[in-house]
Amino acid sequence: MSVSLKARREKLRDSAYSIGGLVLMQAAAQLLLYPLLARIMGEVRYGELQYLMAFVNIATVSVGTAANLSRITAPREEREGAGGAYNRFLLTVALLGIPLCLLIWRFGGVAMDPLTAFTYYLVFVAMAFRYYADVIYKITLSYRRYFLYYLIIGTGYVLGALLFCGTGLWPLAILTGEAAGVAFAYLTEGGLRGSEKNAVPLEKSTLRALLILCLSEGVANLILNADRLLLKLLVGSAAVTVYYLSTLVGKTMSLLSTPLSGVLLGHLARYEGGLRRRALRWILPGSLAAILLGTGAATLGGYVMLRWLYPAELDAVLPYLLYGSLAEVLYFTTTVLTALLARFGKKRHQIYVNGLFALCFVGLGIPATLLYDVRGFAVAAVIAGTLRWLAALLLLFFTAKE
Repeated sequence: MSVSLKARREKLRDSAYSIGGLVLMQAAAQLLLYPLLARIMGEVRYGELQYLMAFVNIATVSVGTAANLSRITAPREEREGAGGAYNRFLLTVALLGIPLCLLIWRFGGVAMDPLTAFTYYLVFVAMAFRYYADVIYKITLSYRRYFLYYLIIGTGYVLGALLFCGTGLWPLAILTGEAAGVAFAYLTEGGLRGSEKNAVPLEKSTLRALLILCLSEGVANLILNADRLLLKLLVGSAAVTVYYLSTLVGKTMSLLSTPLSGVLLGHLARYEGGLRRRALRWILPGSLAAILLGTGAATLGGYVMLRWLYPAELDAVLPYLLYGSLAEVLYFTTTVLTALLARFGKKRHQIYVNGLFALCFVGLGIPATLLYDVRGFAVAAVIAGTLRWLAALLLLFFTAKE
């Protein structure tokens, strides 16, 4: 077997393990946990849940993802030995989350008792570490353990659904899966915990890059979750549920960008060459094909899932299904492209891409929602996502060498 054929098979196998684990996790979340929560909580309360989870996604998920991306793209010594430094950074963010969660509890516009508010804060902490923790499998290329990592999270979601039925605490349903994944990773991977013997501090340049990535991911997740925030504030909790369900399969597909980007970065971290412009001959049509095929699959899959899991909401959601699917697939595709920018370009390129996304989304989204309700919001999301995709392609072109 030739070396190139063997390498391609290894990459295909790595992708299969990564995607397989994530599909199992998402099946537990999207086919069991969230439909159960929606059915028991009702349209308005479920919209409030999605609204509150938007703050988690914007804050600590962004930090966890940024730490993950920072470590995998760091110089080899820091990539392999700076586990303790990244853990201290995440713990600092977890402490800063206390006043943020208190503000959300008191002024977020959703009633929570103290126990619900406390478990909600624990979700904040767990998701920061969960989105960071899989970096160790990208560094070591241990994709079988990557599969187990997501399988354990999915199993935790199933257990969380049972705990929700017994306690009525919706954050506990999510926390169980997130905490199970974090516990598995930190208990089995010494490189994730870090050791004093081989400890490596973060260089100033790496820390600066980490903070830039936190800002970039925060902006991207702010826009990705703006449907929940803007629709809750401008229209109401029921509108949050309607638009969220229109993006359901698209959001699930968009999460595939995490393992795909991880596999890509895991191999590119060992690649010493640069990006050539001839590669863009494949990247441009490939990403366009992914957008068209992904949107078709997400729209059809969304219709089937709505009829099966959310029949009561089908008529309300159907007019926005194509818009929501396209917006999410655009986000998914561009996230893979920005992984290339993170490796071959400058870290600030992600801020440019996501900053343009934010400006277009807010500039179009707020007036469109006020004028045309959920439909205006959906159209604005598609326009902003298209501009983000084009901006990423343009920066890749200028980054690539002749």
